[in-house]
Amino acid sequence: MKKAFQILIIVLFSVSCSNSKKGIITENRTLYVFDFDSLKRTENYKLTIEIRDTITKYKYQNLTDESKNMDVFYIPKTKILKFAMWKYIPKNSENFKGFSLSKTEFVNYEMQEPETDGTGPILFNPEYGILGIGNVMAPNFVYLKNQSDSKILDNIIEKLTE
Repeated sequence: MKKAFQILIIVLFSVSCSNSKKGIITENRTLYVFDFDSLKRTENYKLTIEIRDTITKYKYQNLTDESKNMDVFYIPKTKILKFAMWKYIPKNSENFKGFSLSKTEFVNYEMQEPETDGTGPILFNPEYGILGIGNVMAPNFVYLKNQSDSKILDNIIEKLTE
């Protein structure tokens, strides 16, 4: 009985260590919603980034309407981005350089199994999270850290719609 208890403790300890959090980062974001090229509205979000050994979770919480919350998962080993029920992979195209936003380039992600009216492209880097989400048949979204970054909105929208 004592040996079984010791084994149970060892197993529980190893499982808890394998799912250990490496860090939690919380930042504010402003969502800019564009219909074609015109700005329709802005909304405030809180972004929580949970960094783990095998996956990083990006939780976007709308500060006024929780029905607009979203979770995105990034798997560093495979470089796969999971958004809603779809998987996104890096697209073989030129990345977006927004050095005033992040030291790392934003990778252009596309649906792993493309759909005619699917969401994408998504501009993303693990340090920043989502910069922009393009939509063929819906508004485009841009997430910026603060209002002063709004001067690069045109460049981001251009990249999402090319």
